[in-house]
Amino acid sequence: MQWTYRNRAFVGTALVVIALVCLPFLLPGTWTDLLTKILIMALFATAINIEVGYAGMLPLGQSMFLGFSAYAYTLLFVRFAFPLGLAVVAALALSIVINIVIGFLCLRGESMTFGLLHMGFNILLYTVVNKWLAIGGDAGIAGPIRPAFLTHSVAFNLFVLVVVLICYALMRRIMTSPFAQMAQGLRENEERLRFLGIDIKRFQLVIFTISGFFTSIAGILLAMLNGGAFPAYTSVLLSTQGLMMCLIGGMYTFVGPTIGAAITTIIVTEVSNYTYLWQGILGVIIIGCVLAFRGGILGKRKDAARSARGNGKALPPGDSR
Repeated sequence: MQWTYRNRAFVGTALVVIALVCLPFLLPGTWTDLLTKILIMALFATAINIEVGYAGMLPLGQSMFLGFSAYAYTLLFVRFAFPLGLAVVAALALSIVINIVIGFLCLRGESMTFGLLHMGFNILLYTVVNKWLAIGGDAGIAGPIRPAFLTHSVAFNLFVLVVVLICYALMRRIMTSPFAQMAQGLRENEERLRFLGIDIKRFQLVIFTISGFFTSIAGILLAMLNGGAFPAYTSVLLSTQGLMMCLIGGMYTFVGPTIGAAITTIIVTEVSNYTYLWQGILGVIIIGCVLAFRGGILGKRKDAARSARGNGKALPPGDSR
């Protein structure tokens, strides 16, 4: 049974990847760009879920790392003419440093204080990039920030797909390790971990930094997609949408945020072109997920797994995640 389940999961994953590889060649350019944005937002949501779903933390301002890395990369590549690879590495390094500093400050208080401080830093960064004329002000920074071989939408889509898959593999590896068990213990019973002698704040800072690292990669990809860095990348609204993605798809599953990202991105990007009531539609979906799907769309799967365990039935590995 275990062998069958693992092979079924492998075949399903392979089919999804093959479909994602083929779709850019079949879709019009605008739809290819939408697919690329969905992939980037899926990475963003999955990075947030490392904190929310696994560790029980509440990052209310995660878009500040998305926006900071986008601005850092764009400035280095456009203004200072750094080579592509060096600009990416330097932007990620700067993002990690900022991530650690902000994480250290946010984790000085309790959980509610953490969320409010997180949001406060997000609002501060949004104000700075929106008003500071040296980095574009409210117009942002635009420019040719893709290398020549990625100018075509199909080529860039495949590039983003490869990067996202690598990040997914790394996050999946982290979240199925003993580290993830400690993170879930932090979510379920922080006091027990403290009694075991674990430095809770340091452990939370590690989780915070890992989540910020993958968020920063999504920010660089988003800057490449839209041809620059703009204040909207650092808005609290985008941070809220990231949490919505986790909630809609299922924050206690690995794949759930990806599904939530696809639904949310389509509504925000496409449905908003046809009706100004798109925010209401998104609100109805959130309410429906909370009331009808415990733990999000994929939450039912986890509930079924728990029920089966309670009845003494054998479960395939990972089925409750």
